[in-house]
Amino acid sequence: MRSFYYAFKGIASALQTEFNMRIHVVAAVLVILAGFYFQIAAAEWMMIVLCICSVLAMELINTAIEQLCNHVTAEVHPAIKKIKDIAAAAVLVVAAGSLAVALIIFLPKLISLFTT
Repeated sequence: MRSFYYAFKGIASALQTEFNMRIHVVAAVLVILAGFYFQIAAAEWMMIVLCICSVLAMELINTAIEQLCNHVTAEVHPAIKKIKDIAAAAVLVVAAGSLAVALIIFLPKLISLFTT
């Protein structure tokens, strides 16, 4: 039970301190609402859930890496900058893939909505 407590504390901390985490959560809520509105299929829900969890998990990992790097040194260091940039790139890759999945699922539904 203590592990769950610490995990939820980590999520709460990231939500309080990380603007990008809040952006990802808002996007996730909007996608979930769109899923209900368009009554997407079970397979589509599985992809959406996987994408949402992947983006949020990657953002949490990125935040942890940034926090660790900031703890190691407050100075600008080329290796630390590279580490932070690579962690941020990982979030970008997962977010871009998730956007592609969302477009594949929702774009035909949106086009159909506006053309009928």
